[in-house]
Order: sequence, then structure tokens, then C-alpha cells
Amino acid sequence: MMYSFNFKINEKDIFNSTMNYNKSRITYLFDIIFTLAAFIIIIYNLLNKTFSNFNIYYRLLLIFCALLFPVIQPILLYIKSLAHAKKLKDINILMEFNEDSIKLSTNSENTEVLYENVYNFIKYKNMIVVMYDSIHGQIMPERIFIKDGKSIKNEFYEYVASKIRNAREKQKEKNK
Repeated sequence: MMYSFNFKINEKDIFNSTMNYNKSRITYLFDIIFTLAAFIIIIYNLLNKTFSNFNIYYRLLLIFCALLFPVIQPILLYIKSLAHAKKLKDINILMEFNEDSIKLSTNSENTEVLYENVYNFIKYKNMIVVMYDSIHGQIMPERIFIKDGKSIKNEFYEYVASKIRNAREKQKEKNK
């Protein structure tokens, strides 16, 4: 069995990838705690009717702190995604998954990665990401997995994940 996907990356894909990455980091816990603390302080002071006693800068700072991670950060990330997507808009990506490797072709580059050398293979709700090392990877957005009106994402994920597991086991046996 072989899978082949031909697609382009857009700003939504880049934004979703960044949000997925942020949510998977330990700092996301800090973001949640910080936001909750800001909301608790605001609500407590509103209920005690002391919020209006604060100077305008303190009130604005509290509101800014409450909105920083759930509203402001995603807006800034989306703007950054727009800029990054403009650079990628003309790049067509062809990914082929065969028995031994992943072949990646773009307008200017052809690469082959053996399954044993895949750094990480991550399934998110809205995409799959193939990591070639700790920094470089390829976003595979949800939309490319729709074939004849149904998703093949889970089937594809299991296929590639098993190829990676088998290749790594063979590599371990070879190194013994």
C-alpha cells in the first residue's frame, strides 16, 4: 500500500500547527494559570466593588493580563501565520509514503527519509505532523485526508506509525 498527497500549506495550517505546538508545551499550563489568576482578581474586585477604585492603568493591565493568552496571543500568531503563508503560497508539496520511506518533493527540493529516521510522528485533531528532527517537520492538514467524502486520516496514521515502529525495531536488532 502506498499513500500519496499533493497539497499546499496555507495560513490556517500554519496557525493550527503553532497552536497545537503551544498547547503541547509545559508553558501552556502557565498560560492557563496566569489567565485564570487574572480573571479571578478581576471578578473578586468587581464583586467587592473595588475595581472602580483602581486607577485606569491598573484596570487596563488586569484586563490585558486576562486577555493575553486566550485572545491577544492567538491574534498575533495568526498575523504571523499570514506573513509566513505568503512565502509558502506557491510551493506545491508532494508526499509519498511507500514501504520503506517518505519521499517529499517541493518546487525546488526532493528528499527521501527512511522511516527509521523519522524523529516524531504526531496526530492532532486537525492535522498530522511528520518531524524529521527536533525542529524540522511537515504539516499535513486535515483536508488532504478526505477521500470520496470520508477521512482516511486514522488509517493513514496507523499505517505510517506501524512502518516507523517496525523500522526502529529492525534498526535496534541490527545494532545489537
